[in-house]
Amino acid sequence: MRNRCPSCMTPIGYSRCRAIEKVLESVKVTCQNTKYGCKEAFSYSMKQKHGKTCLFAPCSCPLPDCDFEGSSEELSAHFGNVHKYSATRFLYDRLAPVTLGVSEKFLILREETDGSLFILHNKVENLGNVVTLSRIGPSTERGFFYELTVKAPSDGSNLRLQSFTKSTPKRVDSPQSLGFLLVPSQFSCITRQIKMDLRLGRSDRFSCYQRPGGA
Repeated sequence: MRNRCPSCMTPIGYSRCRAIEKVLESVKVTCQNTKYGCKEAFSYSMKQKHGKTCLFAPCSCPLPDCDFEGSSEELSAHFGNVHKYSATRFLYDRLAPVTLGVSEKFLILREETDGSLFILHNKVENLGNVVTLSRIGPSTERGFFYELTVKAPSDGSNLRLQSFTKSTPKRVDSPQSLGFLLVPSQFSCITRQIKMDLRLGRSDRFSCYQRPGGA
């Protein structure tokens, strides 16, 4: 009420009403993501904090012509049922060959055991292609360690990136990333494709890897 009495509008200054604060603290509310599977209930004052960390935050289908939205588990099931052949499949902790067109903006990757979706992003720059990897999921999810290697078709030299994924609830053109791989034009083959090897590890196996820089 802008520090005015609600009855006569006389200025009353600012003071906390601790009685009402106690009432609000005792009120239990449910998460706004209840329809996506969250069953938590918490005090009204914790609603905003929970919303920022809820693992059931809705995720969108990464395909441009699909408007599906649901939890990450629901999205995985949807993609496997409706878009089964629209992703390159791979397995955790195994080397997987990946081919990306030089002018292709993104490539969807789907893990075969749990259906998790990852996006290999590609941005064309003057010096070559900038490639990054992200996961479709709540932004608070823990990252996955990955290693991306590109070999030059001419002399066999290679480039390698070791980094961790960041999660985003929907596909974006310029995602946040912990690292990127700059692929010079001479690393693409005559068919204007970039051939890469990807190894992506489960988040619960971080101890098997060393963070870049020895951290």
